Amino acid sequence: MRTRALLYIVLGFLILALLLAGDLIAHSYKALEGFSFELFRAILQGVALSWLARGVYTLFFRTSSVSRAGDDNAAILWPVRLVRRSAFVLFGALISSFLPLLFTISFARHVPGTFGTVISIDIIGAVWLLVSVGVALSFWQLIFIRQHTRSARRRFAIWGSALGIFSLFSFLIQTSVVPSNTITVASLSALGLLVGVAALNLGYRLPWIPYVTKTGKRRLLAFSALNVGLSVCLLVGYTGAPIASELFGYYAVYWRMAAGGLFGTIGVYFGLVFFSALFSLSSSDLVERKSAEVKSLVKLTRFSSDVLSSELLLDLPKLAEQITALACEATGADCAWLELQSNNFPGRSTQVEEAMIRSYVRIDELSAERIMSTAEGFPEAGKSISSPRAELGETRKAFLLRKAMPGKGLMMPTGGPVDIAELHSLVAVPLIRRDEVRGGLYVAKRREDGFDDDDLTVLTAFSDVASLALETARLLADSIEKQKFDGELRAARAMQKSLLPEHFPEVPGFDIDAVSIPAYDVGGDYYDFSVMWDGAPIIVIGDVSGKGISASLYMAETKGVVQALAPLMSNMPELLEGTNSALLRNSPSHTSLRRSFVTLGLIAFHPNDGIKYCRAGHTPLLIVRASGEYEFLQPKGMAVGLMRQTLFNQMLDERTIQVGEGDILVLFSDGITDARSSDGEEYGYIRLAEIVAMHRAEANARRVTLAVLDHVSQFTSSGTFGDDATLVVMKCVKSPEKKEIVWGESDY
Repeated sequence: MRTRALLYIVLGFLILALLLAGDLIAHSYKALEGFSFELFRAILQGVALSWLARGVYTLFFRTSSVSRAGDDNAAILWPVRLVRRSAFVLFGALISSFLPLLFTISFARHVPGTFGTVISIDIIGAVWLLVSVGVALSFWQLIFIRQHTRSARRRFAIWGSALGIFSLFSFLIQTSVVPSNTITVASLSALGLLVGVAALNLGYRLPWIPYVTKTGKRRLLAFSALNVGLSVCLLVGYTGAPIASELFGYYAVYWRMAAGGLFGTIGVYFGLVFFSALFSLSSSDLVERKSAEVKSLVKLTRFSSDVLSSELLLDLPKLAEQITALACEATGADCAWLELQSNNFPGRSTQVEEAMIRSYVRIDELSAERIMSTAEGFPEAGKSISSPRAELGETRKAFLLRKAMPGKGLMMPTGGPVDIAELHSLVAVPLIRRDEVRGGLYVAKRREDGFDDDDLTVLTAFSDVASLALETARLLADSIEKQKFDGELRAARAMQKSLLPEHFPEVPGFDIDAVSIPAYDVGGDYYDFSVMWDGAPIIVIGDVSGKGISASLYMAETKGVVQALAPLMSNMPELLEGTNSALLRNSPSHTSLRRSFVTLGLIAFHPNDGIKYCRAGHTPLLIVRASGEYEFLQPKGMAVGLMRQTLFNQMLDERTIQVGEGDILVLFSDGITDARSSDGEEYGYIRLAEIVAMHRAEANARRVTLAVLDHVSQFTSSGTFGDDATLVVMKCVKSPEKKEIVWGESDY
């Protein structure tokens, strides 16, 4: 590839050399001047620049991407580095605009007896065009950061077409092919306005800015402002300066306006970057906190996976310490503690203290016990609840306690153990196992406004994963000690089942039903419901490679990551990209777990954009029409956690689905279609489609689900599945209308 790139560069310079030879001849004979010659030269210059651009891109730009970043911080700061590099490139372009001062140039139309003038003009003009190519390549790389390749290419093509037409029309006016009058000048202005609109279209969406840290955004403000100033100077230098006008008029009439349009577009783009970074600067703390929360969830599940995959006996106290530390880190709390009862929830009893597993971070045991048992330090809370521990046991829900600060602006000491009097906000989250509250996770801050509703939501999801990790660890330890592994795994299955949604969302026009049946006591399949950034409900189905405990842990990790990222994403490809990145960044060192991956299928019900489907290596979506016809929709997509980010992003494809009343959408895992009869024959896609089509007139989705399960059970004779089986049926009972979708209190 490097050899081919060098060949491209050599070919480009050969064409420019031929142009120099042509200029030596052409400008010695007046008969070779005019529009035809200038057009021919512009075409050759365009060919030379394209070859040079391909070679330079392959050598210096294609191998430099986010996927090669060594860690998370490098990936986040990568756009800032590109903006900084653009500043150096633009500064170099500005320096090159002073090259004519190094030459003695006569801008006479004819060469006065020597070829030195044409040679110097061609050299300077070629350098100016090559610098413009470098600027364009730097700009090209910025446009595609965290953008869908197809959409970004389309917007870039629109801008390039508008700039090409504008430059061509300007070229025709300058060569007098088109007369310069009021109409042509107005037309040229309209084309310039079109280029400006296309430039705004290139930079109206900058999805990478919210991910940049506060320090990175401050650098963005400085470098983007500098780039705007440099772009304006280059725009004036290339299009308004007299020396540039004469030079381009002699060497590159067509490319003069093209270069000016490029620098103007870059100025507009970095202006948008400046204001986007400025307006999002205030939300940087929130974005960084959300990122820390996702990382903590991944660390928790990875930690428990690594421990369970080892041959050593599980250390439950150590696991509890890790969970407590991660909870404190995820919320930025000043202290945290955890208690877990392996038998019954203790309430106020002190007879089962030996069975308690406790962990403390920056708080002593006595202070934590006083808060849990009496709500000491929170007098306002004491009037309405007997104690935080009792409140968790009775309500089974997370809650938030606050008390007023003694004075505004009071600075509390930081670091080291905290005192009860210093704490002014507390969040308590129950740890549930077998539908019973077996303990609690507590985090506290010195600030009165230290927690909000988002913290409550994240900690609730955190406690689900923590409960599963602690429960699975306890089950494995008990199986070693008491030889009751099979019986205890059924409890883990109940815990895993509790992670599945208890209620289905109320999506206007649809009746939805779902079921997941693990092949063993615990499995790697799951389905879930969430809401995206624009409020659109989203249904997710997943299938982890493998079966059993490791698959269930990977499933819990994937669920936590998807739940944490979905409200921050505007579309499903972005959600899948973020999930893949999060899972890959924390890939465990254990060989068997490193090979794990998960396939995902997602359906989003957008209120205005319709129903959309996206998959990451999952089985296709079955669509059964009211007429009985059916089809399998299978857009591109690779499994999550299998391939690196660049290749994964390129394979994603999102499809829009048109449905009408009576149509049925079915998401399923391969445990359904891979079920085998006693003769070894697979159930297959066709049988699934036919049984759904046969029951398409059923009144609700639940009956269709039961019909499919009954048919598979009869087909296998044994009534069991060889793999985890999951089925989600969505029956359209009324044609969807474009209106706001509201989730009720009884929904997920």
